[in-house]
Amino acid sequence: MTTISFIALALLAIGGAPLFVVILAAAMLGFYVAEIPLQAITIEIYRIADTPLLIALPLFTLIGYLLAESRTSQRLVNISQSLFGWLPNGLSIIAFVTCALFTAFTGASGVTIVAIGALLYPALKQVGYSENFSLGLVTSSGSLGLLLAPSLPLILYGIIAQQMNVGEPFTIQDLFIAGLLPALLMIILLYAWSLWTNRKIQLEKAPFSSRAALDAL
Repeated sequence: MTTISFIALALLAIGGAPLFVVILAAAMLGFYVAEIPLQAITIEIYRIADTPLLIALPLFTLIGYLLAESRTSQRLVNISQSLFGWLPNGLSIIAFVTCALFTAFTGASGVTIVAIGALLYPALKQVGYSENFSLGLVTSSGSLGLLLAPSLPLILYGIIAQQMNVGEPFTIQDLFIAGLLPALLMIILLYAWSLWTNRKIQLEKAPFSSRAALDAL
């Protein structure tokens, strides 16, 4: 019976069932195999959902939609262009910083790829980046902001870890601070990779202008 259930679960995942359905089915199967009453799942879900911090999640999602619909992505690109456009491979660092900030605000890398990718992808190709590099840069940059406050994955991780009493005690603010250095390190490493990959390509630079930077801000 258990083997058949695992096979059915695998078929659900392969068949394209929603991820939350697969995860819930796997959890229920695990509880069943461990001979734990399934009512415990309902109790645990209610206990976690009763956490006051979870109200932040729908509010951040709402803010993300507002930012996407108010041309914030275009303004972030303009600010990054005015500040970093003079650097070697400046457009790549612009993409990294812009995507990281937008993902941090919205909490979803997919939203960032849709909102900013449409702006950056043509610009990257126009200045001389290859098509494959441009696609890889835009799609990978969307995940950079997941470590920056206010990050939804960090909030969820913190809430679950606090509920389970795992490891040393911490606060959500501690997680936000801890995510700064890894996020900065990833941006630096990706920028270094961009410099190395495009070292033989002559790319356009935008001279720095304090007036343009103030106008963008």
